[in-house]
Order: sequence, then C-alpha cells, then structure tokens
Amino acid sequence: MKNTAFILVFILLLQGCAGITNTEKEDLSAEYGPENALDYISNDKDGEIKPEDGNRFGYGRSVFNDNDLDEDMSMHDLIDRQRIAEGLSNIIARSPEVEEAGVLVTNEYALAAFKTDRDDTQEVAKHVKMMVEAAVPYFFITVVTDNENMIEDIESYKGMRARSVEGRQSIEKVVESMRNMTEQPVTPKEKAESYTM
Repeated sequence: MKNTAFILVFILLLQGCAGITNTEKEDLSAEYGPENALDYISNDKDGEIKPEDGNRFGYGRSVFNDNDLDEDMSMHDLIDRQRIAEGLSNIIARSPEVEEAGVLVTNEYALAAFKTDRDDTQEVAKHVKMMVEAAVPYFFITVVTDNENMIEDIESYKGMRARSVEGRQSIEKVVESMRNMTEQPVTPKEKAESYTM
C-alpha cells in the first residue's frame, strides 16, 4: 500500500515539475518525438520503428500452453537495458539538483553515478535512487554514488555481454566501490522489504 502511494505521489510530482496538468491536452509525442531516449518505442515484428507508434501503450497476452512460448526466455530477455539506462540518465540529469548522470543497467544491478553542486548529497542520492527504483523491475538492486568520477567508470561497461563471467566479477567490484564511496540511502522500497523479512 505504501509503495502504491509513493508511486502515485512520485508521478504527480513529476507531472507538476514538467508543468503538465490533467486539464491540458498536449500531444506528448510531438514534445518528445520518436528519437528521444524518453520515448520507449517498441519495434514491430519487421524491426521497423514507425514515428506514429512513439507513445502507444504496449500489450501482450499469452497462455501457458501456447506453442509459440519460448521456454528459454527469462525476465532479463524482456528488458531493453540500453533504453532504460538512456531514459533514466536523461530524467536524472533533468532534475534540478543533478548536473550530470550516468546509468548502467545489468542483469542484476541498476547503477547510477551523478554530479551535484548541492551540499546535502545524501538527500540528492536518495532522490536519484528512488527515481531509478521506480523505473527498473523490482528485483534489481539499485546502487548510487555522488562520486562524479564513477560516471566514466560505469560507462566503460556499456558494451559488455550480460552473461560474461569476468564482467560479473568486475561489476561486483564496482558495486562495492560505489557502496564504500556513498552511504546508500534507505528508500521506501527497502523499508517495505525489511517489514517482510
């Protein structure tokens, strides 16, 4: 219940910051356009992207015994990590307290490094972490840091294969470094998890 209330408040906050009210009838696809990273465009079966499909909803329906179901498919195969990372870094960098942001999305982690000029970096870190947690699936572990040098460090992993063993070990070291550099803020998601354990 608290998560639902938090998500609703977060959406309303973003709506207010963007200057969009429920009474305005704006064409959001005209504002963002299909080339913008915030526009999560799905390819059709032919692999073509049509501009008019920019802001349409997505829908899928499957039945357990469908012949077309791919038994090897996992949740990780459904996530477009590149598009999520681009959209998140764009949203974070647009927030008033952040000057620059870098986001890396792996199979397990959502890592965000940012640069801020605010004195209360812990509060900024909490805002950034909540933005990332709101955009990635629930099972992802979100780690943030206000060390701007880490923006380039996590960028060096952008082309890595998701199932690379060496890459996983290296990412674990980066995660440990980020946790040592910045005390990880406790977010509503983590509070909810602590109640269930």
